[in-house]
Amino acid sequence: MAYTPLGYSLPDLTVQGFTAPTAAWGSPLTVTVDVKNTGSSTLIEPLALQPGATSTSDAGPTQVVVYATPQNGRSTRRAVQIGVIDIPGIPQNDVQQFTGTFQLPSRPPGFAKEGGVINVFFQVNPTRNILESDFTNNNSRKSPVLIAAPLPKVAAVGLALPPTLQPGDTIQPNIQVANFGTVDTSTQGPITVALVASVDRKFGPGSSVIALYTLDNISGIDTVPSTSQAFGQSTINTPNNVATIIGNAVTLPDRPRNYYIGVVVDPSNSIKQLGKIGRHRVRTSGFSLIHKVGPPIAGLPPAGVVVPGNGDNNQPFPFPLNPNTKVGNPIFTDPPSIF
Repeated sequence: MAYTPLGYSLPDLTVQGFTAPTAAWGSPLTVTVDVKNTGSSTLIEPLALQPGATSTSDAGPTQVVVYATPQNGRSTRRAVQIGVIDIPGIPQNDVQQFTGTFQLPSRPPGFAKEGGVINVFFQVNPTRNILESDFTNNNSRKSPVLIAAPLPKVAAVGLALPPTLQPGDTIQPNIQVANFGTVDTSTQGPITVALVASVDRKFGPGSSVIALYTLDNISGIDTVPSTSQAFGQSTINTPNNVATIIGNAVTLPDRPRNYYIGVVVDPSNSIKQLGKIGRHRVRTSGFSLIHKVGPPIAGLPPAGVVVPGNGDNNQPFPFPLNPNTKVGNPIFTDPPSIF
C-alpha cells in the first residue's frame, strides 16, 4: 500500500520487460513491457467508495522509455534511447502489457559488434509527470540482446504426418518453417520449401521432390519478444517468425519398400543466410524432420484422404464403407494456406 503523510494514497509504478533474443544494428527490435501500479487506497475516500471508482492511487498517462547499454556497462550513463512507448492511465492495483517495435541505430561507439551482446532496459514515468510514492523502482532489470548480421536464418521446425506411413499412402502434410535471423526473408525474395523423399537420410542423388511450396515472407526473430523460444506442439500461439503451410493432398512414391520423407528449406540455396549466431557457427538446414516410410504392411493397402467434391478427387481409406459413410476430415484443394 502506498500511504503518504499527506493523508491520501499515491500510485507506485514499476516496469519489467523482455525483448527479442537477437537483432541487428540498423534493423527493428520488438520489446514487450509489463507496467504495474502497486499503489492502492489505504483510507476511505469520499470519491472512491464504489468498486472501480477513481482513486488518488490511480496513475494518469505517462511513458516507458526503452534504452540500450553496452553489456559491460555498470551504469546508465552510456545508455542510448531507442524508443518510447506511450502508456495510458493505469488504475490502482493493476498491471497492463504493451508491445512496441523500434529501429536500432547504427552501432554506437563502445557497443558490441556482430557476435556480441547489448543490454536493454526500461524506465517508466521518465519525466516524473506522475507523482508517485516511490521513484526508485522505475527502472527495469536488463534484458540481453545478441547482435548478429542482418540476414535471415530459416529452418523447418514442424512436420505433421501420420505416425505410420507406407509407400503409396496419400497424405496431407502440415509444415512449419521458422526464421531465426534478424531480418525478414522478403529482403531477399520468396523462399521455397520442399517435401522430399529420399532413399537415405540425406538430400541429394536418390532424392525426389514430392511437393513444393513458396513462402513470400517469414518475419525475423527480432520481431518476437520472449523469455524463451519454443516451437511445435509446445506452443499455443504460433510465434510471428513461424510460417505454417497447410499443404494439399499428395501421394507418396509406391517404391522402394523403405525410404524416408522430410523437409528441405531453400533447396536451391537461393538466399544468403546467417552462418554464425553469436560465436557459434550454424549449418545450412538440410534434410530435416525425417519420417520413415515402409515397409508395406501385409494385407493393408495404402491409406488415403477424403477431399471436397468426391468423384475423381476422392481418395478414401481403402476399407469397406457403408453407403453414405464419410471417413476422415475434408482438406483444402485450393493452393496451400500460409499464415
